[in-house]
Amino acid sequence: MTGYVVGIDLGTSNTVAVIRSPDGRRRPVLFDGAPLMPSAVFLQDNGQLAVGRDAQRLAQLDPGRYEPNPKRRIDETTVLLGNTEVPTREMLASVLWAAAVGVAEITRTPPPVVLTYPASWAHTRRSLLQEAATLAGWRQVSLVPEPVAAARYFISTLNHPLPLGAAMVVYDFGGGTVDIAVVRHSPDGFTVVGAGGLQDIGGLDIDATLVEHVGAHLRRSDPAVWQRLQAPVTAQDRRDRRLFWEDVRGAKEMLSRTAAAPISVPGIEAALHLTRDELEALVEPMLRQTIAETSRVVASCRLAPNQLTGIMLVGGSSRVPLVARMLHRALGVVPTVLEQPELPVAEGAVVHPAELTGTSATGTASVAGQLPRQTSPGVAYQTQGYPAQQLTGQSGVVYGTQPTSAPPVSPASPHSPVSPVSPVSPADAPVSAVPVSGLPVSGIPVSGMPVSGPPVSAPPVHTAGAPATAPVLPHVPARPAKRRRLALVAAAVVALLLVAGGAAWYLTRPSWETLPKVPTALDGTSIGIEGAGAAFFHGKLYVIGGYTADPPRKWLNTVWIFDPASNTWSPGPGLDFGTSQMAVVVTPTDQLYIIGGYTETGATENTYQLNAAAGRWDEKTSLPEARLAGAAVHDGTTVIFAGGVGSDGQPKDTIWALKSDGQSWEELPARLAQPRAKLTAATDGAGTAWFIGGSGGGHTYDDIDVLVQRKPGNPRKLPQPREGASAVNLAGFGLCVLGGNNGDKVYQWWCAKDGVASRLPKLAVPRAGMAVATAGKTVYAVGGYSTAKKFNGSTDAERFTTGS
Repeated sequence: MTGYVVGIDLGTSNTVAVIRSPDGRRRPVLFDGAPLMPSAVFLQDNGQLAVGRDAQRLAQLDPGRYEPNPKRRIDETTVLLGNTEVPTREMLASVLWAAAVGVAEITRTPPPVVLTYPASWAHTRRSLLQEAATLAGWRQVSLVPEPVAAARYFISTLNHPLPLGAAMVVYDFGGGTVDIAVVRHSPDGFTVVGAGGLQDIGGLDIDATLVEHVGAHLRRSDPAVWQRLQAPVTAQDRRDRRLFWEDVRGAKEMLSRTAAAPISVPGIEAALHLTRDELEALVEPMLRQTIAETSRVVASCRLAPNQLTGIMLVGGSSRVPLVARMLHRALGVVPTVLEQPELPVAEGAVVHPAELTGTSATGTASVAGQLPRQTSPGVAYQTQGYPAQQLTGQSGVVYGTQPTSAPPVSPASPHSPVSPVSPVSPADAPVSAVPVSGLPVSGIPVSGMPVSGPPVSAPPVHTAGAPATAPVLPHVPARPAKRRRLALVAAAVVALLLVAGGAAWYLTRPSWETLPKVPTALDGTSIGIEGAGAAFFHGKLYVIGGYTADPPRKWLNTVWIFDPASNTWSPGPGLDFGTSQMAVVVTPTDQLYIIGGYTETGATENTYQLNAAAGRWDEKTSLPEARLAGAAVHDGTTVIFAGGVGSDGQPKDTIWALKSDGQSWEELPARLAQPRAKLTAATDGAGTAWFIGGSGGGHTYDDIDVLVQRKPGNPRKLPQPREGASAVNLAGFGLCVLGGNNGDKVYQWWCAKDGVASRLPKLAVPRAGMAVATAGKTVYAVGGYSTAKKFNGSTDAERFTTGS
């Protein structure tokens, strides 16, 4: 095959997109760091629909303009958001448009797309999905039933045999519904021979049951708190309600791995605890209904349970362990449980026929009375204004199915303009993060020393960063004819801007400014470095120590100071010894520390404070043990140091806090999820600290350990493992991670907030081991190495200032 193909599973709660590359690899598209994009939409004041996490955040402002589950409204022509009736087609189109933007950053031009749909959907629903895809700018669209896509994944990726004539069950427990289907391997491919499901049971209903269970406790113990969460009045109440529901959902997911999980309740100091036994007792009545429906669908196909080749669990809610146990007890077949049950449907949609030994290219759905005239879900529709066409470097057909014309899609009905197009200017970004303190937090310096082993797998595709040609944007007609002409012109202009420059916001987003090269040597010459420390202190950038790139490689004891006013470097107070891979911290009381590090004698436990008035470094309280390539921050109360390599050469998971008297360190009960070094750290300056990535024991990690008031918080994951990265907490942007590598792969930005990474400029040469510091809205990056470009250090010094 040639060219890219995209599979999209537009779900009730989340949307997933998987790209199949020309070389056959299949990878999920990451929407700002996560493979799941919330399917939610929010109608903004400018008439545009915000999508995903942006929509979830904006919902706090006016819940009446928020629709968390557009797919559930598929049978309604319009949905009232605020005071505006928005066509359901446009809500779905906005979600598919957001997916298209993420895909286009990788593929540059819109590739063919395969959309999945529930097997029970009849022609009207499928047509609406097709129209939404066309409205979103997808030019070549084909449809495949979700269970057929899951069956393809079952065979191609899991290597489960499904002999000719054999049948399997696909049990799809999603956010809004439970869909059951029996798929048979027929000579023509895969056929849905039976389908059913429950429209009133899904993961959202489990969440609601758990909320009510916790609420019953709160009604007795804290009735005022429960009343505020149940019937929020103020904006803060609504934010707390959202946080509460999110924490309940997180506890539910945690209970798939552990026996108990905490639930934080806004307004109550101590966390409540939910056990797996409680969860299973609460959800068992719902699950019994789904098991009975599964048995009914199997029986309707005139199959006995022992005639089934397998049961595949998909959908995020299938993680609940009781689901697999009850299915096994009822049908006698051990279900296939997946680590990421949200991904198989989208991935199966782009499985190539060559991977399905003895099968044809597509599947069919043939449920009597439900899918009239549907003989092949692999048909590529042609729609008026967007004919199917061969794109450069791409095949004109999708996996052997010939593009077949369908009746033209009728133009959108007139209504108030609601565009599925996301804002194209940074000024239109939906929300900013709560401003954080101006405390400069340096990126943790790291080195190219061989701590990690080679990458164990290819990372997922990451969409954040580079500008790209987005799909052609459709025009959504306005009510009056004059406004329609104006909107057409505006849409054409926007499309031209997208094609010419990737996106209008890209033309105005900040860019890296090249600074004079770091002298690094006392004689003023420039030697490439990595593993230096950096801090913005007293209005100037300090670059401390480092490890030289050119042989004979050595540790530097120099300190160079960059003055932004004069745009020049000058020497600062030098160290008595050469060092790299130290942690650098600036405190709110204007103290600059370097902690631990890598010297000629190995790891050191020494801590030094800059005495700027005297022009020297004073030795302070040493770490309890020697550490190199650890990470440290001041969390607003004290200095926290984590990880690093000890004097024995082994990575550590210990976390220390400097006591209030500043005379000693204490070991915290919390530990890193993995013993590791070459991690990075950041803080909000208000009690929360993040320790991110790193490597150890031949592995590179994607862990984000969170401390809240020096106690463990809810951990997160990076989209890909990386060591030698630099973390910053930017006002208005939140937590972001720059650079880092995993083997020969070197990365750009990742940000915790949806939509932020793509607003930040890419480094011309992405690097790891940089010295990074922030000064308000300005980020400085100095030195670093690149495993991809094969250089050990750099003299590059760059900065950019955010525009919002």
